[in-house]
Amino acid sequence: MQKKQRVLITGASGGLGQTVVGAFLRAGAQVIANGRETANLQALSSLFGDSKDQLTTIAADVTDENAVEELFAQIQNEFLGIDSLIHLAGGFRAGAAVADTSLDDWRFMIQLNLESAFLCSRAAMAQMAVQGHGKIVLTSALAALQAKPKRAAYTVAKAGIIALTQTLAQEGKDHGIQVNCLAPGIVVTDANRKAMPDAHHSKWASPQRIAQTLLFLCSADADDISGTIVQLPGRM
Repeated sequence: MQKKQRVLITGASGGLGQTVVGAFLRAGAQVIANGRETANLQALSSLFGDSKDQLTTIAADVTDENAVEELFAQIQNEFLGIDSLIHLAGGFRAGAAVADTSLDDWRFMIQLNLESAFLCSRAAMAQMAVQGHGKIVLTSALAALQAKPKRAAYTVAKAGIIALTQTLAQEGKDHGIQVNCLAPGIVVTDANRKAMPDAHHSKWASPQRIAQTLLFLCSADADDISGTIVQLPGRM
């Protein structure tokens, strides 16, 4: 990856996000780290204090249309756009059977996962089309390909990201934009370990391997790859 590639990482202050931010900083990128909570972003900045010249943090709720527009306007003003968008923002909420799922719970999962990906991708595509190049990597989940009961809202949202990825890949090909998505299984993070203390954590998807995959997908070596769903199930 070329040095000073401008990379926007959403969900950057989470367990996976911190690993990805670190990997791109070490690769020489100019990283714009987004999260919703200012305090968490300040902690992220402290964690990578040695790379402060490469790291900019911007708090914004990427489920809010106006906030996303302001985020990308600020990036355009300060960095003249981005070369790569890595959309890690999202989350999981254990649900009920479809018959017992409330509309509020359904909308929450769709908004947090799929709508945020749409808003950020839409803004990124507009900037990248003008500059004539760009990489977008969205985050789906293995669950989107292996539906299980009592998690319909999450599964549908993540499946929607796959469809969004493939549509964006078609729309981006005449503008030098490649769009791919990751479909990891359960990722090794402190939050997931706490939620599932008795699980076989060694078999989960590795944040370091995910970060290395993202580095590749955002590099010139991946210029011919678009519309791909990269499955990272861990050691099954």
